[in-house]
Amino acid sequence: MGVAPDTTGTKGEWFAGYVKGLENQKAIPSTVQFFDKDIARGEMAEVIWRLKTNTTDKVSQDYESITQEFPAIKSCSALKEKFNVYQSFSYRYYDVDMEEGLMLMGEGEGEAVPMMEKAETGATADEFSTTNIQVTGVDEADIIKNDGQYIYMVKGDTVRILEAYPPFNMQEVSNLDFGEEEFRPSEMFVNENQLIVIGRSWKSYYPVPLNGVESLIYPPYPYHGSKTKVFILDISDRSNPVEERVVAFDGDYHTSRRIQDNLYLVLNERPHYWRMEDVEKGEDLLPHMKDGNKDAEPMVGCVDIRYFPGRIHPNYLIVTSIPLDDPNSEIDREVFLGSSDNVYASRTHLYVATNEVNYDHYTDWDWRRDRTHTLVFKFALEDGKINFIDRGRVPGRILNQFSMDAHIDHFRIATTIDSWITDAPSSNNVYVLDKEMATVGKIEDIAPGERIFSTRFLGDRLYMVTFRRVDPLFVIDLSNPVNPRILGKLKIPGFSDYLHPYDKNHIIGFGKETEETKEGLVLMKGFKMALFDVSDVENPIQKFAEYIGDRGTDSELLRNHKALLFDKEKELLAFPINITEKVSYEELGCEKYRYSDCPSLCYKRCIPSSCTEDDEGRAVCTDDCEGLGSCTAPSYDRYTTTFSGAVVYTLNETDGFNSRGRITHYDEEDILKMGDYWPYSYEKNIQRIIYIGDYLYTISQGKIKASDMDTTDEVNAILLQN
Repeated sequence: MGVAPDTTGTKGEWFAGYVKGLENQKAIPSTVQFFDKDIARGEMAEVIWRLKTNTTDKVSQDYESITQEFPAIKSCSALKEKFNVYQSFSYRYYDVDMEEGLMLMGEGEGEAVPMMEKAETGATADEFSTTNIQVTGVDEADIIKNDGQYIYMVKGDTVRILEAYPPFNMQEVSNLDFGEEEFRPSEMFVNENQLIVIGRSWKSYYPVPLNGVESLIYPPYPYHGSKTKVFILDISDRSNPVEERVVAFDGDYHTSRRIQDNLYLVLNERPHYWRMEDVEKGEDLLPHMKDGNKDAEPMVGCVDIRYFPGRIHPNYLIVTSIPLDDPNSEIDREVFLGSSDNVYASRTHLYVATNEVNYDHYTDWDWRRDRTHTLVFKFALEDGKINFIDRGRVPGRILNQFSMDAHIDHFRIATTIDSWITDAPSSNNVYVLDKEMATVGKIEDIAPGERIFSTRFLGDRLYMVTFRRVDPLFVIDLSNPVNPRILGKLKIPGFSDYLHPYDKNHIIGFGKETEETKEGLVLMKGFKMALFDVSDVENPIQKFAEYIGDRGTDSELLRNHKALLFDKEKELLAFPINITEKVSYEELGCEKYRYSDCPSLCYKRCIPSSCTEDDEGRAVCTDDCEGLGSCTAPSYDRYTTTFSGAVVYTLNETDGFNSRGRITHYDEEDILKMGDYWPYSYEKNIQRIIYIGDYLYTISQGKIKASDMDTTDEVNAILLQN
């Protein structure tokens, strides 16, 4: 094509002259993201077309972007072009602004009323529980917080503040309604005299009529986008919170962390365009933020957005930092073309993990074996500033935030590679990465045919549970980053979904008991918690175990570590649970009932009370169903919920698990009127258990109950009005 090679300013790679030559002609399509032996036929056709027609007005890649590992977007038109590669259809939308501001509401329907004054009898307990977090010094947002005197809770579209200690004077002092029908609080932090509420605000995007004509036959649906809003409130007077700052970001809230007086948010944002032809300019694709009464502004400029060649996402990964000690301070932010799936944070670094699936470059791709990799973005956190450092890449998928950990100068991560190929079964891996996020140590192919169910990194050790038929608990030594090794393992029935440290030689597992049938099937049974002794790392043992309920028993703790209350010094362990038990038909005595009064757990069938023969020998039966055997036990096992609430245990390494009692927000009338079935109610299902002083507090959407910590006897309760 007559293109002269140009090696000016290159590093001398063999391909440099060719790439630079094409760059000079603006002949490299934006779809070419990095230099590779493969190039699509369409891309090659476009290269030739650009050269033949001398077309230089289209966005073109260049040598720097193709060879640089973390290039920035060159221009707003280049940003538009990158999105154009991945999005191709639908409508353009415009948004409707929403009213800003915070209103404190009473029990009336939208009527503003003065708040109650703080009770002068209030006192703060010396000891109180906090949210169960992963890393000391790195607070995690939750739906419930407490400070030793007040309980803060998310209830529907509101946040409530209740004076809880002492429990005899328990009362609601504030009901925060945020003045927007579209806003719904998700989680919050309490930072001394600050309440930070994070939530989602919906925005509606309506179609712009094409050429001024709107279709009446099949009008397009409005597209509902979302913003993440952060309300920072001064709660020096809990009965009268005062708004300090309100910040709104384009994007969906993923998670957050608070480190001292700095709040860090991780968001995912997809621009509100479904057809890229409707995007007039690249600036229209930028994510925006609005700080207080200031006008909305782009979070960054087009040229401040970075991406990873060959791995472009039609989505923004946004990491922001809000200083909490100064309402006028600058909000720091970083924006990438990418996404976030799981987050781990230490006091100095933030790690954002996302799945990377790129089938185009697998010549031996087989759908039966997962080829996903995990990308990990590393950010430095210092005095509220966020600085992107590097990114790592390891094979497989991670389970959750506990699959990651940072220790001294190394990052550790555990992954699973799923497979449905008999001769290449699924496997589990542990990787150790250095400060530059390069892999320096690894163990691969752990427990072939199984997958990770839980992990916990503690110092130089990793405890990992895999499962297929039995529960292997692996103890892995990470003291030598370049040579991690398995020290020992324990195989027992069941599995643990969550591992929690007890002390340096013991760890608690929460999960399910299992049973293997003669046919080789694995059946789930009830809830199980176990205390594992790892003093002898080569021979870990299950020291104690406790089983609760039968098949179907479930707890939020198995999916959310924040549902656990544990205090080693108080030997206290508690969590919410729904207990299901197998129906005992012998105790129920189905046969003593008839059709009309047959319990719902029994099986009823219509059998006449009596039958006789007429003169011609034909059966003549009574017109009813009350005959003997019209109520009987079914031929299959049935399970029913028998309890919903919180279980409270004493736990120590001498006596193991011992029940202190159970707490429920359902009363006897609820249970009696529902007959054989447990009366499910979202308002009465316990979400969290905390303690303040010597009292346990169980919190549901409809009630807060204070109980004696030792006996679980009720001390006081308060109903929460809608």
